Amino acid sequence: MTNKLFVKRISKEILMYKNDNFKFPNLILRYNEDDLLKWYFIVYDLKDTVFENGIYFGKVTLPNEYPLKPPDFVFITPNGRFQTEKKICTTFSAYHQETYTSTWNILTMMEGMISFMTDQNPDIGLGSMETTIEDKKYLANSSLAWNLQNKEFVKIFPDINDLIKNNLD
Repeated sequence: MTNKLFVKRISKEILMYKNDNFKFPNLILRYNEDDLLKWYFIVYDLKDTVFENGIYFGKVTLPNEYPLKPPDFVFITPNGRFQTEKKICTTFSAYHQETYTSTWNILTMMEGMISFMTDQNPDIGLGSMETTIEDKKYLANSSLAWNLQNKEFVKIFPDINDLIKNNLD
């Protein structure tokens, strides 16, 4: 059961995200209208990185105590930087509640996640993995087709699904 602070905060974040002036150029967020603790994201258009041609699908799971406690982040699309379906350790995730601050919001945490993903000298912590540049580029190029095979992706992002199909044709 969610609390009043959660509802107030998440309502503000949803309004903020819907404001066109606050969107990030390489991030799409969707929330589950039936369960506001579940958010989904697509990270894309990471120019001048090994992830440049990729479209990466993942999810954010908020705790009932959000924003007082941090969320969990998981990538679903194989990317060579993070293990799929594994929680990622960052200073703003549930692994490090002692360094998390409630001034972060979902958008700014996702911006931090993108920065963490594209860091050329990354820390290898829980949920991370080491692969070659070639592996990351291969996975980036394969991500479009991979996402189309993922039923959850297709259901949550039908508009993106159609865009991807058109780009593959």
